Amino acid sequence: MTQITEPLPGSRSPEDGEIPAVRLGIQFTRYPGMEQLSLLASLRQAIEDGFTLVVLNNIAAELSGETEDRLGEVAAEARRAGVELQLGLGCAGPAGEPAAVRRELHNSLSRGLELGIKEFFVYTRSVREGLMEQGRFLDHAAQLRLVRANLESLAAEALGAGARINVKTHEDLASVEVLSLVQGLDPAVFSIGLDAANLVVRGEDPHAVARNLGPSIRMTHLEDLVLFPVPHGYRRRLRALGEGVLDWDPLLGSLLDSGVRDFTLEQHRGKFDTPVFDRSWFRHEPHLDAPELGQLARLGVLTHDGVARGEIPTLADWDDDPAPAERRRQLLHSAATLRRILTSLGAGIAAPATILSGEEGLS
Repeated sequence: MTQITEPLPGSRSPEDGEIPAVRLGIQFTRYPGMEQLSLLASLRQAIEDGFTLVVLNNIAAELSGETEDRLGEVAAEARRAGVELQLGLGCAGPAGEPAAVRRELHNSLSRGLELGIKEFFVYTRSVREGLMEQGRFLDHAAQLRLVRANLESLAAEALGAGARINVKTHEDLASVEVLSLVQGLDPAVFSIGLDAANLVVRGEDPHAVARNLGPSIRMTHLEDLVLFPVPHGYRRRLRALGEGVLDWDPLLGSLLDSGVRDFTLEQHRGKFDTPVFDRSWFRHEPHLDAPELGQLARLGVLTHDGVARGEIPTLADWDDDPAPAERRRQLLHSAATLRRILTSLGAGIAAPATILSGEEGLS
């Protein structure tokens, strides 16, 4: 697949320190707000909406036979449109019988490679207080060792194909734990997928993490957030990019400075609390420090002030999932905001590569 890296006309070259063109991506199992569409129709809708990168959350249904396998058609359509496909491999543990977990990961990786995909991500579902698995108790360190072993089992196949696997900053892991996982694996294969909104679940400041993880980040999963005070801490809810309390200009600027070139929107409704008023919670969060918690409180104040101004709905209004029309509005708003900020920071926005004619362009 063709990747556009030419800068916008009139901008300085990468050698002069300017930013190569970036891709705007959308991540889904089925298209946000239009979930009734097939996978092929979802891809076509993404192309119509102007995305040049599509990240499929997973293809488990196609691999299991639960739905018709039209993945070959999807990949061919993406190539014709000059759109990059990336793929989620699923959960890297620690729960589950290790051989079965690795088999599922390998099946997804192998099918993705057959489709011409070279960029993948995995997520984790560890339990910080400990996990009973296969009749034995695993503390968090043991769970991370099991995740690392599962990931190592993918390394040879990915390396031989020239593929990359990005470990997502999921809500169960602190960024330092994700970084430690990646640093303990083959750097030619493994990097980080930054999910900015997940970081607050572990009491971290997304702005600081984006700076600190730096060049280890290759993939992004972007959504805004609000953070409501509750009796035991803070409650996270997700919003369209630009409608929450994250400051996207410095955050995206840090990612650009670190070399990130794929900016992908993820839209879901994950609901999590960060119980920072519960002293016992800190026993399992050794990464935390006072400045991080101060920034968490700042996001809570910004949320409170937004509610007072009528710009953010009250917490009671977040119980019901948004209707399809609202999900689509949020997606289009996020895309427009992302495009506007990246352009203001000097990033050229890559247009689809026209594979059949060999033409490449920029919007």
